[in-house]
Amino acid sequence: MRRLLITIVAILLPWLSFTQVIKDLELIGPENEGYIPVYKNQQWGFINTNGDLVVDFRKDLFSNKEVTRETDLGIASQKYPAIYDDRGIIRKTINKIPYYGFIDTTGKVVIEPEFLNVSPFRNGYALALKIEEKFIGRNDLLDIKIKSYAYDVVLIDKNGDVMQYLAGPFPVGVSREKLRTAPKIEAKYLSDDLIGVRTPEKKWEVIKLDPSGI
Repeated sequence: MRRLLITIVAILLPWLSFTQVIKDLELIGPENEGYIPVYKNQQWGFINTNGDLVVDFRKDLFSNKEVTRETDLGIASQKYPAIYDDRGIIRKTINKIPYYGFIDTTGKVVIEPEFLNVSPFRNGYALALKIEEKFIGRNDLLDIKIKSYAYDVVLIDKNGDVMQYLAGPFPVGVSREKLRTAPKIEAKYLSDDLIGVRTPEKKWEVIKLDPSGI
């Protein structure tokens, strides 16, 4: 009897261990690098090409209902969540302003949302808009500090460390009204090592990517 039971289990095991079924999905995005975005209950997750849910459903994975056709390598060109170079873009709203960071392929946050815009990773690096705060004075009558803000286009590595400054600073007002839409990353990849970036003077510069040069 025991031998018969073992035989039956051995026969059924491939069926019992068959890939899990993901039900009630509302959207399925395109596969990229072995990961497929899936959507239900106002949350995105990722399955792999075996159908396994590898990143659980969550609210912070970024997507767009519409994408831009203009020159913008940032989030405006990303219709669906996607994994590039083992990194996926997430969004977090802080003081009513959206900031962007990244998770890895397990769903762990590896780059905290602190950038005004980001591009997908490419060859181990991504573009990001890094905001800086500068103290410029004080209003004694209202007893408040007066600050100015600007951002730079930077090259970051897969840990979020800035490897190279590419363009800026671009003055920006930090408010929900001013930053309802992320500032553009106006850039063009010209080759693996060259990038064209638009400057604050609205001119273009061709820059050699050199992560070791900061």
